[in-house]
Amino acid sequence: MEASRRRLIAGGAAMLAARASSVKAQGASGFPDRPVRIVVPFAPGGITDILARAAADRLSPLLGQPVVVENRAGAGGNIGSEAVAKAPADGHVLLAVGPAVMGIAKPLHDRLNYDPDADFACLGLFGAQANVMLVSPRALPEPTLAAFLAAARARPGEVAFGSSGNGSLTHLTAELLAADAGLRLVHVPYRGSPPALADLAGGQISMMFDAITTALPLHQGGQARIVGTATAARIPDLPDVPSLVEAGFPSLDAVNWFGLFAPAGVPGPVQARLRAVLAEVVSSDGYRTLMRSRSA
Repeated sequence: MEASRRRLIAGGAAMLAARASSVKAQGASGFPDRPVRIVVPFAPGGITDILARAAADRLSPLLGQPVVVENRAGAGGNIGSEAVAKAPADGHVLLAVGPAVMGIAKPLHDRLNYDPDADFACLGLFGAQANVMLVSPRALPEPTLAAFLAAARARPGEVAFGSSGNGSLTHLTAELLAADAGLRLVHVPYRGSPPALADLAGGQISMMFDAITTALPLHQGGQARIVGTATAARIPDLPDVPSLVEAGFPSLDAVNWFGLFAPAGVPGPVQARLRAVLAEVVSSDGYRTLMRSRSA
């Protein structure tokens, strides 16, 4: 009787193991079986949105399904990030984000409804960007770094800077500048970079930091002036603009990176497939050329 019971248990365990193996294999080979959504937790038109869409266009043919970008902005990226953390862990909902969520949110906020460390699996990086400092010609008659510093020192607590949201890298980079230069500035957070850039061009705010891709058109059109780069050295697109490290602010080396993340519970074979196709995209000559054209 005992031997028969052991054989029955062993046979049942083998059957369950075989079924689990079959399900796991199907999960890898059958993925994706519907469109994949990449959530960008910032406003449309910002740098995360731009680069995520560039990656999504190239991921779609490799996955054999549409890859669509969905913007869910708010709370410095936390609203969209929480939504992905709580999404079904099947690989069909992903998150495109950078240090604002993965490096800054947890130490900055006393309470989050998700854990950036535990709730996500990193699939890989899909870009990097230099951040630059812009000043408004409408807010400052002389749009230079020296003029901005002089105005901020002459009017402590009155000169305003914008950012893409509380706790964003654009916010903290400006705070680093203020700390290094001994300035007292007024922070105006926005729901993403595009509305902040619009107010900068209109003179409602005097300064902001943003990625070079979204900043360069305003600089070239005269609506704003790039007066420094938040990098250790000058960048090729702006050879005449000093780096802020070069200008005497050693903390201002703040290059932004962009990664693709899945909910932590996504099965390993699905994660592996997503990592493989993302690596294929970012290593392609066409994508590398695109990133170089964006000063990544």
